[in-house]
Amino acid sequence: MSVNVPGFKSGPVFEQIRAGIEGLPEAEKKKTLKQVNGVFELVVKNAEGKEQSWTLELKNQGKVTAGKAEGKPDIVINVSDDTFQDLASGKLNGQKAFMSGKLKVKGNMMLATRLDTVLKAAKNAPKPAAAAAAPATAAPPAAGVEVPGFQSSAIFSQIKAGIDAAPQQQREAVAKKAKAVFQFDVKNSEGKVQTWTLNLKDNLGVATGTTGAKPDITISIADKDFVDLSQGKLNGQKAFMQGKLKIKGNMMLATKLDAVMKDFRPQAKL
Repeated sequence: MSVNVPGFKSGPVFEQIRAGIEGLPEAEKKKTLKQVNGVFELVVKNAEGKEQSWTLELKNQGKVTAGKAEGKPDIVINVSDDTFQDLASGKLNGQKAFMSGKLKVKGNMMLATRLDTVLKAAKNAPKPAAAAAAPATAAPPAAGVEVPGFQSSAIFSQIKAGIDAAPQQQREAVAKKAKAVFQFDVKNSEGKVQTWTLNLKDNLGVATGTTGAKPDITISIADKDFVDLSQGKLNGQKAFMQGKLKIKGNMMLATKLDAVMKDFRPQAKL
């Protein structure tokens, strides 16, 4: 459920944070919750003087919701719409904002020092579309794409979250740049092969298995190598030259793979 509230510049930022947290692999999410271990209630005032609360529950479940916390939050932060945007983009440091009076805190003051860490999700997660804007190329219905036994499934899940949350302009730019349907046949350490389809042509999205659309390129790769490729540890061209990446179909599309992965590379980590 979107947490973007009309009339607040901070709305898309909280939506980015939500997408970033939900897109984390389970192990990474648990690590983040252990690290932050707090419930934040942020009360944001916009230019018209209206206030809206958002809750970052980063203690037990790891979720972001619009509205006040159900229980007692560990910390309540009052901030203006513009100031929160600056905090999320990294233009303003949380400690400096507090010292200058732009950020007011009630509750566990120590948690305020972790706000900058939490807001890294906003800087790295893909920007969501405005609530009133319908994507020109609609994403497929929400569905999980994680497959047990494959490290790559978490990557595809995060790519899917990135595509689903991307604004119309970014989706159109990616579709224009790629104009292709990629099929990935990934083999795990047990020798099992799982297929994922990345549609970056007419109906942007990620799905498990093959879809109705004929792939323009089919890429066969090992599970670990795909993870390294998506994280930028392995270059697509080098992987091909080393035999770690096998291709069928339009070979020229393989040259776009690194660029495509950079657009939706899973970076939204707290």
